[in-house]
Amino acid sequence: MTVRIEISLSSTLDEKVESLARELEMSRNEFVSMAVQAFIERHETRRMMAALNKVHGDLPDEEERAILREMKEHHRKLMRDDPW
Repeated sequence: MTVRIEISLSSTLDEKVESLARELEMSRNEFVSMAVQAFIERHETRRMMAALNKVHGDLPDEEERAILREMKEHHRKLMRDDPW
C-alpha cells in the first residue's frame, strides 16, 4: 500500500533531488522514498546503539572491580600448577 503525501522543498534541495534521481535513473518518488527509508534506518540504528551503550557502556564500579580481582586471583591459583 502506498500513501500520497505532499512535501515542500527549497528550490536548491529540489534541484539536487531531481538531478540525483535522474543520475540514478529513478523517479523522484523512488528517490525520496529511499532517502526517507535510509534516514529512518540510520536513526533506528543510532537509537539502538545508544540503548546498548547505556546498558553496557558503563565502567565497572568498585564492587565489580573487586570481584574481577578475586576471580583473576582464583584463576591464577588454579592455573599455577597446571603443566600445560
